[in-house]
Amino acid sequence: MRHILVIGAGVVGLASAIRLLEQGHTVTLLDRRGPGEGASRGNAAGIAWTDVAPLASPGIWRDVPGWLFDPLGPLSVRPAYALQILPWMVRFCLAALPSKVAQSTQAKAALNGASLPAWQRLWQRTGTAHRVRYSGCLDVYDDDKQVARARPGWQQQRDFGIEVEELSGAELRELEPDLSQRVKGGARLPGWTSVDEPFLLCQDLAAFFQGQGGIIRTAAVAAVQPSGTGVSVSLEDGEHIEGDHAVITAGAWSKALASRLGDPVPLDTERGYNTTIADSGVALSHMVMLPGYGFALSQLATGLRVGGAVEFGGLKLPPNWKRAEALLKRAKTILPGLQTEGGKQWMGFRPSLPDTLPVIGPSTASPHITYAFGHGHHGLTQAAITADLVVALVTAERPALSLEPYSAQRF
Repeated sequence: MRHILVIGAGVVGLASAIRLLEQGHTVTLLDRRGPGEGASRGNAAGIAWTDVAPLASPGIWRDVPGWLFDPLGPLSVRPAYALQILPWMVRFCLAALPSKVAQSTQAKAALNGASLPAWQRLWQRTGTAHRVRYSGCLDVYDDDKQVARARPGWQQQRDFGIEVEELSGAELRELEPDLSQRVKGGARLPGWTSVDEPFLLCQDLAAFFQGQGGIIRTAAVAAVQPSGTGVSVSLEDGEHIEGDHAVITAGAWSKALASRLGDPVPLDTERGYNTTIADSGVALSHMVMLPGYGFALSQLATGLRVGGAVEFGGLKLPPNWKRAEALLKRAKTILPGLQTEGGKQWMGFRPSLPDTLPVIGPSTASPHITYAFGHGHHGLTQAAITADLVVALVTAERPALSLEPYSAQRF
């Protein structure tokens, strides 16, 4: 029996800690705020296994200058952070070269394709299957030109065996009567899955982990270092914890830890905003994606969540709540009956890499330190399959997928 230290108690860390505990290890889960309190708390709740295309796409470099001048657009850069994000943006544009996009698409599709079965196994074992909804997703557009531009992406999904049904505006309103007459068309993805509340799922997973003997500590980790045949984890309060293996699943805070281990991973944070409205005045039976505006509408157990978009501003700048307000204003054009008063605003940090792929694999410094971070918009989606891959790495077994595309050393 080995002592495994898992650093970061978001949904990826929780899933990994549970899977390692199932292997008979002693597992300690460390997080600066507590289970599910980071990006996992406010995500849109989708198990987006049907996504295959990376965010970087051919020709997207033409849009980069405009992002600097549209502070409320679907993808923006805070002026105070523009110089710091420039190297990431250069890598992002390089990742949009056709050959790179083809590689990233294959790697993303492989990971997402294995995601739902991995979750189904984990939901069953942890008693959390009651949180799952198999209600599908709608892509919705209020512009005919956007519908036309979306068709190649839908065909690409079909090429990967994913069911996509194009629908007219009227057909979409038959499925979701609260949608506006402005809606021109879109598509239905019946295989899309979601959960009723991502934070509550994290709390359930944490309770299961502790019930099975796992240890959770609220503590900020300053450094991870090889130590003899194991590892030493230094906390910010000066304490040191020794273990046999460390798994870094610290999301946006993983970059500094990996850098000290000789892996300067180009991770940055996509700040996401949302508002959850308990009494929204509308009812959605599907998750509704608005790709043209970069956000989603999710009917959760706690209310309607209106959120998404991307803002590059690092970990230190204060939130720009005008972005959340702009999302609500746009949502009301799609859902005219939406009541926007009394909502609860949230902002979180998505840990993102330029090629839209996470880092899953060993550190340069030691085979006893494993990385599992940088999942961007797909942390919830890819958590369970990432946990399976982490187990394979820790136990030196053959992983279910080739890990080469997700290596920290690919940069």
